[in-house]
Amino acid sequence: MKRVNRVVPVTILLLTTLTAAAVLSCKEPGPLYGSWADNKGNSFSFFDDGNFNARVVRTSQTDVIDGTFSLLLNVLTFDGKGSSGNSFRVVTEWDIRGNILYFDWVDAEGSRSMSLYKTSN
Repeated sequence: MKRVNRVVPVTILLLTTLTAAAVLSCKEPGPLYGSWADNKGNSFSFFDDGNFNARVVRTSQTDVIDGTFSLLLNVLTFDGKGSSGNSFRVVTEWDIRGNILYFDWVDAEGSRSMSLYKTSN
């Protein structure tokens, strides 16, 4: 009779399970994760839980904003409240080239093209 070695299949199964667990536990944050700013005073911080906070410079004031964001392909949706208490939703297309994030911010004062530089992860 031929002897069957059962250690090899068990070892392969164990190594496969550990590799899968390691890969799945390494959740990579999204491409926007971190802090972004420009030299005009605008800044955005994106967190891995889907929240963000921002400072948006307007002609009349600087608005401090908190809220949530979501991504669907190249569409970025912001939902939140400004420092004046007004709720808003901004839907825009976004792009990252190098370490610069590009999108248009549209609010009651009009549309502003943002070019924000990555300042930290």
